[in-house]
Amino acid sequence: MKKILFIINPVSGIGKQKKLEKIINQHLDKNKFNFNVRYTKYAGHATEITKKATGLYDAVIISGGDGSVNEVAQSLINTDTALGIIPAGSGNGFARHLKLPLKPENAIDVINNFKMKTVDTGIVNNRKFVNIAGIGFDADMSYEFANIDRRGFLGYAKVIFASFNKIKGKYFKLKINDKEIEGRFFIIAFSNGSQYGLNAVISPLSKLNDGIAEIVLIKHFPFILTPFLALKLFTGKINKSKYCEIYKTTEIKIINEETIFAHADGEPFIITRSAKIQLVPKSLKVITP
Repeated sequence: MKKILFIINPVSGIGKQKKLEKIINQHLDKNKFNFNVRYTKYAGHATEITKKATGLYDAVIISGGDGSVNEVAQSLINTDTALGIIPAGSGNGFARHLKLPLKPENAIDVINNFKMKTVDTGIVNNRKFVNIAGIGFDADMSYEFANIDRRGFLGYAKVIFASFNKIKGKYFKLKINDKEIEGRFFIIAFSNGSQYGLNAVISPLSKLNDGIAEIVLIKHFPFILTPFLALKLFTGKINKSKYCEIYKTTEIKIINEETIFAHADGEPFIITRSAKIQLVPKSLKVITP
């Protein structure tokens, strides 16, 4: 019988997790699993709980959004303890890429089947991530999103529309595959997975277990074209835009002279001067459909 730990972020996303413990008790296959439930109490708590659970449990199941998934993955990368996800965030980019059901009952059915794959992860300077990391407008927005009260599409849309005046490229120097690139970029995304969440697909061709990352460069574009690029983003066709360049690699160096915002799985942090982002192949076990 397998032993699993559920970690529930009680304030994540838009409230799907409020009745989750009851749903777990009703739908989890008790003939297959012994389980415990823990609730997070503060930022970073999921990482602490998972670190103590690693090796003692066959899997740690996080109920939360991409930030909560990132917290748990920090302690599971390069271990034999698998990551499971019950999507309960407002974006759920990593879970959507994995095609996990958004309904908790169906997500628990996936856990009952306990099918696993080993996926790649990444690291930006000293921060691990599982889905997407980068700098530019998405990193600026991740900082803004972290400070809003209302989550979900409407909350995010409000922040984005209020930030249209920030839609302009910043100048960067990059080194990709020994090729030096410089210019004004709106977004520089290191994509292990394909989307930020809410079906905003920044890297349509990304796969989680191919040992390669896609570097998506969105070049500075005229403000009037914003709706057209947004349409391509949400229809999975951003790679068809002439303002988008995609490189396949396992590493990128970003050379910058200023302090800037970056993000790892949507969690904002500050980079001073330069950054190195690397892929770590086959480093995380994940429960998948």
